[in-house]
Amino acid sequence: MAAAEPSPSLFVRPLGAVENNPTALKIILGGKLRELRLRAGLEPADVDAKLGFSRSKTSRIELGRHGCKPSDATALLNLYGADDPLQRDEFLRLLEQSRRPDWWRSYSDALSDFFAPLVALEGAAATIRTYEPFYVPGLLQTPDYTHAVVRSGPAPLLDHDIQRRVALRQERQRQLDQPDAPRLWAIIDESVLMRTVGGPTTMRAQLQHLIDLTQRPRITLQIAPLDITASVGVGTGLTYLRFALEDLKDAIYIEHLTDSTFSQKPQIVEQYRDMLDRLGACALTPRQTLDTLHQRLSTL
Repeated sequence: MAAAEPSPSLFVRPLGAVENNPTALKIILGGKLRELRLRAGLEPADVDAKLGFSRSKTSRIELGRHGCKPSDATALLNLYGADDPLQRDEFLRLLEQSRRPDWWRSYSDALSDFFAPLVALEGAAATIRTYEPFYVPGLLQTPDYTHAVVRSGPAPLLDHDIQRRVALRQERQRQLDQPDAPRLWAIIDESVLMRTVGGPTTMRAQLQHLIDLTQRPRITLQIAPLDITASVGVGTGLTYLRFALEDLKDAIYIEHLTDSTFSQKPQIVEQYRDMLDRLGACALTPRQTLDTLHQRLSTL
């Protein structure tokens, strides 16, 4: 008699950095529950009624916006007929990990609500692509440069608040040192190099830091000349997150003066990804960028 086939996993393996990202796990688990609900031929309202959930609770769970308690997950799996013990154990194990606090929650006092979606998911990305027209990208800033940028913001801040924001940015950068760290591809407007942010000493250290970072294999840096950025017409900072798992949709984060737009709608993401593609094709090569950084450093 042939051995029984092993139970298929509900999840594409390996999950990599996603397993350490509660926000990403909530989204993935919610998507799996949605798949199971659709297979069962049920509408969200039907599930709410059958399980005594509050209105729209099922939809919020499926979108990853509502934490799912183990008892709720068990009830949902039972309702959907997901009775394979190995799959259930795997689901509930990941659910427990998704209920841990995200690392950035401890910086909630220094984190704007509109910035939270990017910070929550960037560590789970396979690739981060970013364009900055005004400053060195946050993931590439030195602490002194960050301090100068934060201090020059539209609203005056206490020294303690500035230091908290600097610490948050440094913590975000540490994600790039992890074994499953995202690849970072940054395009910087040429005008950024012309602004002596924080004074000559701070700017020299920042330029040297960028030069050092170009030696890291998972970081690609390009300078976009002024005539190029004028023709492409991006006009604002943006960050594109590319995920390795189909369960996580690619996302775009677009910065404005006092708020931002975070979208995972395919049409919007594709539009801005195309802009990044055109910028990257026209910008200086990484070798030319390195030469430009050395030239600018020599003039300070």
